[in-house]
Amino acid sequence: MAEGKKEKKATNEESVKLFVGQVPKHMTEAQVLAMFEEFALVDEVNIIKDKATRASRGCCFVICPSREEADKAVNACHNKKTLPGASSPLQVKYADGELERLEHKLFVGMLPKNVSEDEVSALFSKYGTLKDLQILRGSQQTSKGCAFLKYETKEQALAALEAINGKHKMEGSSVPLVVKWADTEKERQARRAQKAQSQASNMPNADSPHPSLFGALPMGYVPPYNGYGYQVVFPFLFLDF
Repeated sequence: MAEGKKEKKATNEESVKLFVGQVPKHMTEAQVLAMFEEFALVDEVNIIKDKATRASRGCCFVICPSREEADKAVNACHNKKTLPGASSPLQVKYADGELERLEHKLFVGMLPKNVSEDEVSALFSKYGTLKDLQILRGSQQTSKGCAFLKYETKEQALAALEAINGKHKMEGSSVPLVVKWADTEKERQARRAQKAQSQASNMPNADSPHPSLFGALPMGYVPPYNGYGYQVVFPFLFLDF
């Protein structure tokens, strides 16, 4: 791990992790750090290594002291700077989950279907400044009983989560609200993939050449020929014509 030597100003901002790809495998953490410090303040660099060989995998994490510094690094290097020995320009982006974490975004479930944005805002504004609030609605603009909201700081979001989750019931509801950190895009993709896999595994096997004793005959099924006529096969009943 290589650490930056520049002193950062006292700030309440959270550090930000960037993922960097297309890093030549011969480069050291100190070399990557020196390169990024031309464009932004950097706290540290961690090259991602193969667990068995400990060789560089050609990518790393870069930790910046603030979102402003992280944006400087992204804007200066992403798809713009190609390092000696690399065949493609650097790929610099926020690491998985960083944007969601920095936005202090919460998911709120078990809302009454007739609740308004003003009512939700009045409840959650007790714990801090809301930057955004969106009740999810269907095609007829009817509430789906859940919402997303963003706070100005992580501390405000955490205070709301701890005070409301499983403890507060809104008027018109018999169950308490569910409040949790909003899923990252990676988690949403994994959940969609799991759902699709589950649906596929529950589908009947249409390729089976034989009828099921406990279900309907497959479409296009022709009973076996017995030499004298067709033998119609039903569960527990065999008739020859």
